[in-house]
Amino acid sequence: MTRIDHTQEKNPPPGFPTQSVAAPQKISDWIQLLPSSKPDTHIISYSPQDMSSRIFGAIAIAIFAGVFSGVPLYFGIRGWPILFERPFEQAGFVVAGALLIGLFFLVYFGCLILWRLFGSTFFTASKQGLEIKKRFSFFSSSRFIRADDIQCLRVHIKRTSSSSDSGGDWSSWYTLWVVGRKKYMLDSKTPSRESVVWLSETLSEWFGVPCEWDR
Repeated sequence: MTRIDHTQEKNPPPGFPTQSVAAPQKISDWIQLLPSSKPDTHIISYSPQDMSSRIFGAIAIAIFAGVFSGVPLYFGIRGWPILFERPFEQAGFVVAGALLIGLFFLVYFGCLILWRLFGSTFFTASKQGLEIKKRFSFFSSSRFIRADDIQCLRVHIKRTSSSSDSGGDWSSWYTLWVVGRKKYMLDSKTPSRESVVWLSETLSEWFGVPCEWDR
């Protein structure tokens, strides 16, 4: 577990404004502060703030979907006639398994693409705790974490390379957790470092808990 000094980085300064915002205030490409009618309550919109970023993210997910669902679907479709042969042989189970795995990944990544394009996440920080609300079209879900249940914020960094060679380009993905009696994931695999830094340190300061970074 390590702590990272962000003072030399060009990140937006963490912390909520001393007065409630009267209009939406953009913090980063992923974060926007929204007006709140309640005192000592801050609403954070956490998602790509422009459609081009959403489309780019959806394309990246679609590439992964093509690999993870395309390969098993390819073998499943090629072996489709085996499913109708009698007696049913072991190869039929392999084909059926490939089809099920391919369909599972297709549905899974399809949901991720739709979420990236049209989904929104909101965090509401108050003295009582942190509310996490996710909204997609007409559907929404929410979860509330009491302030005295929050022990720390934890950021996990995963580095990935675009090439197997040592000289390949590296990129980092960040996952943010609230750690208490349970572990709650606030954000998963975000490429925006400045957004994760601002959110983690702002919530850390607001709730008076440490912010930890691990690799």
